[in-house]
Amino acid sequence: MRRLAGEAGVKPMSLYHHFPRKSAILDAVGEKIAAAALGASPPHPYWQGRVRQLFMNLHALAEAHPRALPLVSAAVLRTPSGRRWMEELMGTLLGAGFSEDRAATVYHMLGAYTLGLGYARMLGDEVATADIVAQLVGHWADYPSMMQVGMRLAVWDRPGEFETGLDVLLAHLAGRPGGRA
Repeated sequence: MRRLAGEAGVKPMSLYHHFPRKSAILDAVGEKIAAAALGASPPHPYWQGRVRQLFMNLHALAEAHPRALPLVSAAVLRTPSGRRWMEELMGTLLGAGFSEDRAATVYHMLGAYTLGLGYARMLGDEVATADIVAQLVGHWADYPSMMQVGMRLAVWDRPGEFETGLDVLLAHLAGRPGGRA
């Protein structure tokens, strides 16, 4: 709260003159962030393209605001913009012939992939590569396969990786019952 107040140019307690409790402040921040999740582009005409747009926008939010991932995660159901994002996703999936159960599964699968990668990257950013290397000195023989792959493991979401994974998941979903290509 102190950092938020500092960025707003006010004292921490003065935030509560505008919001009744901490959760209301966090919801307002979550709403501000979640508003970008629908994106400015016109909706893609095919379900796979539209779902891809929605999750690419969510991924962009995770990249832009990695420390706000808990707010972004909660904003899907707690804020008006988050609910509009979810409504757009569910409407797209139901309109494409997915059952209610399958639509929920798609959300859980793609949401876990998108936000999970965001959390992994955030944690990766907090652990210095030098610290990892220091812990492995003298243990090279214990972990030969891991050492062969090496520091590539510390880099999350190299250019194009998220998009490739999302496309693989969408292609898989299109080939299953309820997901027309």
